Amino acid sequence: MSIIDGERKTAGLKMQKLKWLWLLVIFILPACAHVKEQKSLERLGDQQKIFMKAMRWKSYDMAASIIRFKNPARQLAPIDGLSNITVTSYELIASRPNLEEGVAVAYVLFDYIQDDTGRMYSLKHTQNWWVDKETKRWYLASDMPNFKLD
Repeated sequence: MSIIDGERKTAGLKMQKLKWLWLLVIFILPACAHVKEQKSLERLGDQQKIFMKAMRWKSYDMAASIIRFKNPARQLAPIDGLSNITVTSYELIASRPNLEEGVAVAYVLFDYIQDDTGRMYSLKHTQNWWVDKETKRWYLASDMPNFKLD
């Protein structure tokens, strides 16, 4: 075997290793993207649960802390009247995330009681969520549900 044949064989082995490396990279990169998407969906679900529990247990200040409008000039409507209702049920009907755009739309059904009258009501609410790319935290960009307070 000549030196040239040995160099060809070494070069062939290097090319074969390089092909395997590229094949490995091709399969690993999409898996990494999937893990990133899964983490983002978990964070969204966590924020939705915090909001739900805060509404359910009359922690309206906590629920309001999850609301952050993309337009900083927009202000949250007063939440004082919410102390006159009790949310008895909060059902997430559907959540449609668009992770490429960093937004999600959730459809929620609230059942609640007016504390003064004892009347029970149901309310459908559309929630618009967005993710802060820097903090990777999801925020609700919708007002509080429009509960009947009187």
